[in-house]
Amino acid sequence: MARISMNELRKMGVSQEDIDMARATQAAQRRTGSPVQSVAVLVGAVEHRRRKGSGRDGPADFTARALRRRGTYDQAALLLDQQALAERSPERAVRAREAAGIAKELSSAVQLEFDFFGGGNVSIAFQYQDAVTERLFETAPTTAAAKEALSILWTICRHLGWQTYTCDKTASQLCEITRTDKARMARALNLLEDVGAIRRVKRGRVKLITVTPEGAFRGDVNQHGKAVERYKLDVIDGGRSDG
Repeated sequence: MARISMNELRKMGVSQEDIDMARATQAAQRRTGSPVQSVAVLVGAVEHRRRKGSGRDGPADFTARALRRRGTYDQAALLLDQQALAERSPERAVRAREAAGIAKELSSAVQLEFDFFGGGNVSIAFQYQDAVTERLFETAPTTAAAKEALSILWTICRHLGWQTYTCDKTASQLCEITRTDKARMARALNLLEDVGAIRRVKRGRVKLITVTPEGAFRGDVNQHGKAVERYKLDVIDGGRSDG
C-alpha cells in the first residue's frame, strides 16, 4: 500500500483536527504495544489491510490489548475517539469527541475510598475552627474537657441540615452517636455555647442546636448568603437562648 502524505490527505478533505486525533491514537498504540496504524487508516482515507493468517484486523487487536490496561471511563474515551475518526457525519464526529472528553474527565476523578459528594459534605471555616479551639482550651476546666467539646462540635457540624444552620440531631441523639452520657453532653454543650461555637434556641418543646453558617455550612454555596441572613433573623435577633 502506497504511503499517503499529509498534503494528500488534506486534499482529500481530511481536517487537521482528524489528523491530530489520529496522531494521538498512534501515540496510544505505541504506549500499549499495539500495532501502529497509519494516519491514513485512522482517518478512514484507506482501508486497513488484514494480516495474512490473522482472523482479526488491526483496530480490533488494538482495542482488545489497550483496553485491558485502562479503567472503564478511559476505555470509553479511547473507543469514542476512534469512533469519531470513523464517522462520516461531521456532526456525529463532534458529538463523539465531546462524549470522549466527558469520559476523560470522569476517568481523572477516581474515588479512593469515600464519596465526597454523595453525603453533602460540610465546609468549616478555618477562622471558626481556630477561634473555637483556642477559646475552648482557655475556658475549659481541663484539656480533656476541651477536647471532648471539640469532638462533639464536629459531630454537630457533621449533622447540619442542608442549606441551614440547625443540627438535625438532638442532644440525646448526639449522646448516642458520640457514646457520651447525658451529664457530660450537657457540660460540653454549655461550654460550646459559652465560647460562642453554638447557640441553642427553643422551638416549642424542642431545643435546637445551631451553628453560624459563616463557621460551618452544608449545601449549595449560592444559597450561603440566604442561610446567613436567616440565621441572623431567626437565631440572633429572634431566637431565645437556652443557656
